[in-house]
Amino acid sequence: MNIESSFKKLVGKRVGLYGVDNNVLCVSYRGERRAFEAVEDESDGYRSMMSELREVPLKGHVFFRKAVAQVTVSALDGSFEGYAFVDADRHEWLRVGTDNEDDYYPSFTVRWTPKVMMS
Repeated sequence: MNIESSFKKLVGKRVGLYGVDNNVLCVSYRGERRAFEAVEDESDGYRSMMSELREVPLKGHVFFRKAVAQVTVSALDGSFEGYAFVDADRHEWLRVGTDNEDDYYPSFTVRWTPKVMMS
């Protein structure tokens, strides 16, 4: 099975988000925790674009023990190509992919933005 397609099957689904360790993210779907590495495009000499999200072993990475958010995975295409992980309050916890907003030079991006909790 194509590894990239295993992540693409999560698009539109609600998943538990366990955090990010460098460029590796952890989600759970239907009770199964899985880790995916955002891989830079090696054919791009500057390594400025994301090539794929590849499933990797959970072991060897540091994630939260419990999901920090329930999010929906969305595919983005346009000035940012990749994925967004957004909760019910429309807060974007994670964005991973290729940012080309200034239409000058793309940049590989893994942006983790935890929600500020008020007590």
